[in-house]
Amino acid sequence: MILKSYAKINLFLNIVNKRDDGFHNIETFFQFVSLFDEISLNSISKSSINFSTNNNDLSKKDNLCIDAAHLLRHYVNGKNDLGVSINLKKNIPIGGGLGGGSSNAATVLLGLNKLWGCSLKKNELMNLGRKLGSDVPVFIDGYSSYGKDTGTSLVRHNTEQKFFVIVYPGIHVSSKTMYDKYEIKDCIKHINLDNMHQNIGFNSFEDLLCQKHPEIEGILSILRKNGNGFVSGSGSCLYSIFDDKESAINMCKFVPKKYQTHIVHSLNRI
Repeated sequence: MILKSYAKINLFLNIVNKRDDGFHNIETFFQFVSLFDEISLNSISKSSINFSTNNNDLSKKDNLCIDAAHLLRHYVNGKNDLGVSINLKKNIPIGGGLGGGSSNAATVLLGLNKLWGCSLKKNELMNLGRKLGSDVPVFIDGYSSYGKDTGTSLVRHNTEQKFFVIVYPGIHVSSKTMYDKYEIKDCIKHINLDNMHQNIGFNSFEDLLCQKHPEIEGILSILRKNGNGFVSGSGSCLYSIFDDKESAINMCKFVPKKYQTHIVHSLNRI
């Protein structure tokens, strides 16, 4: 079984407040894009969960793909007699705010649900996915969506097709660290589906990211000087939005060659 594990960008990310459980309430829009990892799942007779990848920065023993497999196996079969070999071909930048890890976890849950014949419904898988991360449920659902609460309360919403230039500066940003360092301020506005178009690109983390990583501020300046530029998620990837592919290709001329760039288009469903 070979599966595509798609990336997302946040068209906006508004941190509302910190919850009593230590998590944060947010308002965001998860826009799926055509950049993806590839995950191969092969059932094996022994009860091992084996993992391999083309990316040396990923732990071979501690990552969300393995966590997802163990979680599902424990949930459906306490005897641990289900085995799988997982191979991950990584294309989505790590620590870039594109949801790669969450997407991988969701893809493994969806794939193993079929491979192992678990027959769990989507809602059950989404509830299970919450244990792995707040972004996992939207990837299991498979629809671009407005998200609130911790990002797990979802409203599906179709957007017009756009093209994006995604720039990865080679900086690995930890979402947990960013949320820990973010200073809660009074929420000056709420963003919903009615006013989202006036707030495209708003990101509560932008100032903190630019203070912590001047290189990110520099790339944002280049993008904005030549069109538009925004932060995805908790960073470090930046993106520009265009109505057509030609404009996206043109933007790439202004991005220094040392940075990894991707030209992608939006997807309403994966």
